[in-house]
Amino acid sequence: MALSDLFGMINNGLKDVFDRTAPDPAKARRPLLRGIDSTAEQFRAGKSGPRSWWRVKNGVVALTVKVNGDTFDINGVATNHMPADRFAEFLDKMRDAVNAGAFDAELANKGNGDARVRIGKRPRNISPEAAKARGQKAAATRRANRAAREAG
Repeated sequence: MALSDLFGMINNGLKDVFDRTAPDPAKARRPLLRGIDSTAEQFRAGKSGPRSWWRVKNGVVALTVKVNGDTFDINGVATNHMPADRFAEFLDKMRDAVNAGAFDAELANKGNGDARVRIGKRPRNISPEAAKARGQKAAATRRANRAAREAG
């Protein structure tokens, strides 16, 4: 191996990377978690203030997350909208995602990342008996409509 090969491996431009303090994920998550908890508490109380992350209008919540004074984009958007009746569920899932480290890259990037959060379909809280009754009622309505069409 030639001496020039050894010198080729040296990259003194990496000094800044070497000197950089590694981010502490738990510390970076704290402001976001505090904001989520504060927002959940405000939403439960029905009180949105001038510094709140959320506003509700016509059954829709507009959510603009801010961390340390900077907007924290979710799905590449500063303000996201969702049904008001799903907002508490969203905050719970967001808290879980933050604790699991799903937003660590965005937090390390000062919130300028493109976090992707998907809200699944609303769970159906209906008993099997109620579902059967609903199906029977729908079938009766279809029969009545069919009979009315044939008679008229």
